[in-house]
Amino acid sequence: MKKINKVSIVILGIAFIFALAGPITALAATAPTLTNLANFAVLGATTVTNTGPSVLNGDLGLYDGIAITGFFGTTANDGPGVVSAGYAVHQTDATAQLAQTAATNAYNLMAGQSCGGNDLSGQNLGGMTLTPGVYCFAAAAQLTGTLTLNAQGDPNAVWIFQVGTALTIDNSASVVISNGGAGTPGCNVYWQVGSAATIGTSATFIGTVIANSEAVTLNTGATMYGRAISRIAAVTLDTNTITTPTCIAPATLHVVKTVINDNGGTAAAADFTLNVAGTNVSNPSFAGSAGVDITLAAGFYAVTEPIVPAGYSQSVSGDCSGIIASGDTKICTITNNDVQGGAVSSYYAVPVPPLIDVVKVPNPLALPDGPGTVNYTYTLRNIGTVPASNITMVGDTCSPITLISGDTNADAILDLNETWVYTCSTTLSETHTNIVTATGWANGISATDIATATVIVGVPVVPPLIHVTKVPNPLVLSVGGGMIAYTNEVTNPGTVALSNVSLIDDKCGPVKYVSGDTNGNLKLDTNETWTYTCQTGITQTTVNTIVASGEANGLIARDFAMATVVVNAAVPKLPNTGLPPSENNIPWSIIISAGIFAILASFYFLLEKRANPKR
Repeated sequence: MKKINKVSIVILGIAFIFALAGPITALAATAPTLTNLANFAVLGATTVTNTGPSVLNGDLGLYDGIAITGFFGTTANDGPGVVSAGYAVHQTDATAQLAQTAATNAYNLMAGQSCGGNDLSGQNLGGMTLTPGVYCFAAAAQLTGTLTLNAQGDPNAVWIFQVGTALTIDNSASVVISNGGAGTPGCNVYWQVGSAATIGTSATFIGTVIANSEAVTLNTGATMYGRAISRIAAVTLDTNTITTPTCIAPATLHVVKTVINDNGGTAAAADFTLNVAGTNVSNPSFAGSAGVDITLAAGFYAVTEPIVPAGYSQSVSGDCSGIIASGDTKICTITNNDVQGGAVSSYYAVPVPPLIDVVKVPNPLALPDGPGTVNYTYTLRNIGTVPASNITMVGDTCSPITLISGDTNADAILDLNETWVYTCSTTLSETHTNIVTATGWANGISATDIATATVIVGVPVVPPLIHVTKVPNPLVLSVGGGMIAYTNEVTNPGTVALSNVSLIDDKCGPVKYVSGDTNGNLKLDTNETWTYTCQTGITQTTVNTIVASGEANGLIARDFAMATVVVNAAVPKLPNTGLPPSENNIPWSIIISAGIFAILASFYFLLEKRANPKR
């Protein structure tokens, strides 16, 4: 008995020393990817039920059950719960299905991580201070009082709690983060729960809870900074506030920067100060209009140019400001044009801008059984009136992009009668949107086109594809500008018909539908081409962008098309002689004036001779 007591004393002494040493440290944790789940505050499987004036600062979803009760904006629309402005209800749609798949993937990723001996089984979390890492409970876990998560100054700190059966957060219990947690409370804190999760009355809880086989229940007045997710069962609420955390998790903004010098300007991309979400971006990376991916934290952002060289205008199109969520991919295009021009010789002709078009199609469009290889095919055409050279094809996540056919005369110039085909292959482990930026040059002016395509991973849902072209008539206007007629053609390069098709032009409106819906079903079928037109007046060289969108299977597809129209900002110009400006070259205006003078002089002498034939 004495030996047992001595051993017990030694064990207690060691435990006391560890307690004095400070917070418990665990093995590093890997945060799960929440690409299709990040916006959800509540996601149920069978039902979502609410009592009282609950507020969700995040999306509300259900799959594959049918009943959401107690919230406005749902099928029942019975309140009093509300989903805050800017968020959505996804009731048994493809978005909710994708979110459930993401929840399963996240659950499995958490369950597969080692806690490295940090087994807290049988212990109450109350009063503990835990540093980032993985913590395990063989069966149930309980919190009475306060649990402190010490980030140790790491803004990307991650905590994962593996709970074998039920998680119970007692009434008025709380979870707090100290020393620099990532983003808003609840970011990068995850609870993988084997059965049910219950958040007690008036408790303040932090983290994303994914319950595997039973319900997630929030009792009266509980507040949650995180997500309440049940993979198989229900989510039940009662006068709760749930706020989806904003993490310092990556979102992607694809920015295309173009500088047009058609009136003698000499500025380059590096001469413009570009500011994205309050941070200056290195402009030389934008040279060639190929575009660049910028990683942003989720939240509001805006793209601005605080410094623009004198004589240049600015035009922005696409997603250049707004809200971006974790995992989102958005596209912003910025064009600067030397509208005032410089010292150019008046006898040069106005340059004709190029016009190119790219279509991207992934094969397959979906990988329902999980990760796999995707082959992208890119089709590039010249839809303008001049050949385009210096062709570049830049993908944001797939390389190399290889030209396999189309340059029939092997001159590296995209001629009017050529169609170039490129391919690229990559392996995807999760749902992903890929972007390609095509660029070509003619007469010192660049043309850019962007194509995007989404591949769904892990869900048997086929995503939509849409494609739009924009052709202005004319491409060149004389001094003072004039009217431009734009023709836009929309096609469906995917495999599912598109509904709710819309076109938005940043500098021309309204965009009017003309023809194409041959069967009158208001859906853009794969064999149809819908034609739209728009007319507007311009007074200076203008780049405008049209955005086409369409929906299928609860998902939205978008495509962009850009076109440049050049307006002569100087005096009318005669065709280029091929001779550069020089003091040794005689301007056409002098040559023409001399010619007119010679003709008039000849005519004068002819009349004089008739009047005085003897002279």
